[in-house]
Amino acid sequence: MTTQAHAILNIAILSKRYKSYLHSYACLGAVIPDVPIFIFFAVETFILRTSQREMWDSRYFMEAWQNFFDIFNAVPLILILLGVGYYLMHSERMTIVAWSMLIHCAFDFLTHHDDGHRHFFPLSDFIFASPVSYWDRNHHAEIVEPIERVVILAASIYLFPRLKTRFGRVVLIAINVLFLATFFLRRFF
Repeated sequence: MTTQAHAILNIAILSKRYKSYLHSYACLGAVIPDVPIFIFFAVETFILRTSQREMWDSRYFMEAWQNFFDIFNAVPLILILLGVGYYLMHSERMTIVAWSMLIHCAFDFLTHHDDGHRHFFPLSDFIFASPVSYWDRNHHAEIVEPIERVVILAASIYLFPRLKTRFGRVVLIAINVLFLATFFLRRFF
């Protein structure tokens, strides 16, 4: 799933009608597992001047980068965060961040084929190659992508009245407009 899809879906799943302040923590947890990818992209593109083809075909799979990505997608480490947040600190905010990270990992586990993570790191180096991919047409992205868009649109409709600020609602609408526009542009142009 795309980062924005993770954010919308996780906020919708974890939202509590009378605790809208938790939305930002659900969003944070949804985004954290993808932060290393953004850092990778920035370093490779703007500092090292790596071509897009080399970046995604070769550099992405380098051991150092993979270790960096996998630390933020490691379910055992996230479970420790969840335990610390819930049992030791009694922090609803930290608990929501951890649950959101776990939800992100679950959806990534199901929608990454060649580019999956070691979700059981550091206990295991196992990488599940899902039969479907959210982006790779060789692994049914033409089916998964429209389903993702519909789910995110439905989650957005559910989430819209729960957002308490005009800014939050505008951001949600903008993300959906861009999300749908990129989908149609790729499909028809």
